[in-house]
Amino acid sequence: MIEIPKGIDWNEYIELCGALEASEVHSPAYWRDSLVELSKGERIWGDTLPWGKCNDFRLRPSEITLWCSMNGHRKSMILGQIMLHISLHSRVAICSLEMTPEQTLLRMARQAAGLTTGEVAEEFIHKFIDYGDDRILVFDALDTIDPSRVLGFTHYAARELGCKHIVIDSLTKVGLKQDDVNAEKDFMNRLQHAAKTLGVHIHLVCHVRKPQSGDESWIPSKFDVRGSSSIVDLSDNLVIVWKNKKRETLKEIAKAVELDEKQQEYLEKSFDQKLIVEKQRHGTYEGAFNFYFHDNSLQLVSREGRPINFNFEEKLDIE
Repeated sequence: MIEIPKGIDWNEYIELCGALEASEVHSPAYWRDSLVELSKGERIWGDTLPWGKCNDFRLRPSEITLWCSMNGHRKSMILGQIMLHISLHSRVAICSLEMTPEQTLLRMARQAAGLTTGEVAEEFIHKFIDYGDDRILVFDALDTIDPSRVLGFTHYAARELGCKHIVIDSLTKVGLKQDDVNAEKDFMNRLQHAAKTLGVHIHLVCHVRKPQSGDESWIPSKFDVRGSSSIVDLSDNLVIVWKNKKRETLKEIAKAVELDEKQQEYLEKSFDQKLIVEKQRHGTYEGAFNFYFHDNSLQLVSREGRPINFNFEEKLDIE
């Protein structure tokens, strides 16, 4: 079970963040491990995603990754699967401001169960809770909150609870005034500072501008991220999440009637989901990863109809 430190005043901790940002001065020995890693050149390092095909894209300490899409393209759901994978060896913290903690955790439990049919059994829910008790921290907050609380949560989860990956879902729910370019830049600067000084990976969920045509077959790029350019500029990595709604519709139609030859050919040659790496500052790979979506387990999968087995026995690596 994650031990919540006693005697910490939450409001004082939020106020302390500003002071912490001005007090990080160290000798070279403080960066010994990082320097050793950097001296090895272009060697690929960092935490992996749950799918072997994605090994050229890594989640490294002290970085920010933007996960961007239109509404309804599964970015939060996919991040849940990624955090579940990472929780096998590191603590994770999730600030989900658009869903209740129960909804977030139940969805992750379904992904861990990996069932091809049926509902998750109550016995498995208890197993998942026991597993996550020392690995997964969820910030119990909903709707729009002040940026200082988000930063306070980030520092608290990293410093006090030892979390290595922190999800902020989403930027829209961080209390920044719409079109306030300076506020967005200030928040991103402080978030970048937190990632670098705390040695954590921060995952920030963002939205993209809606296409003028309203056609969701359009695939956005990094230039379509909603907000000021500093959001993309100050991030280390950017992943566009895109759901193939045409294929989703055809799969539903196929349950009721037989598809024509052209529709069947599209179904056979297309995929349900794309993760498009638009930016990777400290890696060489940029490009798209294609996936199928397994409806019952809510997993992205590399082989259609084959959810990933989850191993609860992995050892948690906590210093």
